[in-house]
Amino acid sequence: MSRRWLIAVSITAHLCILTGVFVSGIWRLERLEAAPIQHVIHLPPQPPPPPAGGFKAPRLPEITPLVPKRPVHDARQPVTHPETRPVEPTPRGAGDGSSSGSGSEIIGAACIENCGDGPPAAPVCGNGSIEAGEQCDDGNTTSGDGCSATCKTEVKPPPRPRTIEASVLAGLRISGETQVHPDEATQRQMVRDGTSRVMAVVYLCIAPDGSVSSTRLMVPTKYPAYDAALVAAVAGWRYQSYRPDGAPVAACSTVRFVYTMQ
Repeated sequence: MSRRWLIAVSITAHLCILTGVFVSGIWRLERLEAAPIQHVIHLPPQPPPPPAGGFKAPRLPEITPLVPKRPVHDARQPVTHPETRPVEPTPRGAGDGSSSGSGSEIIGAACIENCGDGPPAAPVCGNGSIEAGEQCDDGNTTSGDGCSATCKTEVKPPPRPRTIEASVLAGLRISGETQVHPDEATQRQMVRDGTSRVMAVVYLCIAPDGSVSSTRLMVPTKYPAYDAALVAAVAGWRYQSYRPDGAPVAACSTVRFVYTMQ
């Protein structure tokens, strides 16, 4: 019996607590609807009125604005050339008319170089500009490229003749007498000397057009009259142009003469 009694008492107590909580909640809701919430805002006290003389704000120190520095892109100083800036003409109608003068209008005149009362600047060879006293200026002071170190025009020498084989030169010959005999006086002298055979070598050069440009006796026959006849005969020969690369060039080689008495 005691256990059942405890259970009944516990259930009754819980029911009472739940009922009390329910009734309390309903009462609070009715209280909130009946009395709205009021907020009280407290304002700060008003400042006292300014004095009769008025209020003067303290003077603040002046602040100098910072000017950003411009970046320097090139540290080199610009090269100034002696030149005169054109004079800006005075506009008509400007001023109060109190100045004196002839009344003529000033026209600006531009000066390019060597202006003023001083002596003209000396020309600079190698600056790429042809100045007074210069024949050329290729921007350097190197000779051998058509313009010398003193800016004078160079005349290039013609290319040196090419040395070719004697057989190649003989194949280019198109005219000229090859059978050159000594005169009678030379033949009699050879008989007296007991000489029946003589030889001579002539060095000759031909121009690009095939003409003989120069001759030189390399090996003489020891008979001056016959040597002169051989050189004269070679000077009148005619050749075709020597074209190793398609373009005609000068060429040099040797010609050998052998004379045997019968």
